[in-house]
Amino acid sequence: MFESAEEKAAKRQQREDEEKQAAAAQAAQVRAAADDRARRAWAASPTGVATTAKQAGQEFFEVQLQVGSHTGTASWGAATGKQVTVSSADTLGDIERIGWRLEHASHVFMVTGQTSTDRVFLSGENTAVSGTMVGVYLFRNDRAVEPPADAGPPAGEDTP
Repeated sequence: MFESAEEKAAKRQQREDEEKQAAAAQAAQVRAAADDRARRAWAASPTGVATTAKQAGQEFFEVQLQVGSHTGTASWGAATGKQVTVSSADTLGDIERIGWRLEHASHVFMVTGQTSTDRVFLSGENTAVSGTMVGVYLFRNDRAVEPPADAGPPAGEDTP
């Protein structure tokens, strides 16, 4: 009916131990979910896809990477634009380290939109185009380089 101080302390200690175990299990689940998300994101990245293709023994690998964008606006008779460039050199280097050799590169401007406005004091229109510059890279399998034994993001890396 009544518990002694030792019994109360033992129950409290047991409850605290159970709470610590539950917290540790929950933390392990969170870590496992984060690791799984990182692995799936890496597998969908250009480096992950290249690794999978290398392991499958494919002869060629093609990747398309955005290397720039242009945003054009036209209003009040004038057209302006803003250009942004992005380097894909790190990604291309990672793909070559896996065992691919760059065979061909080309670039394409893909129009994503345009705006136009009537010119002021002149006839006609000013048109501003928006779009992205995409690099298309074709790699050949370098058979002298063995495919990576394990496919996954480098240790300690959360995202590609």
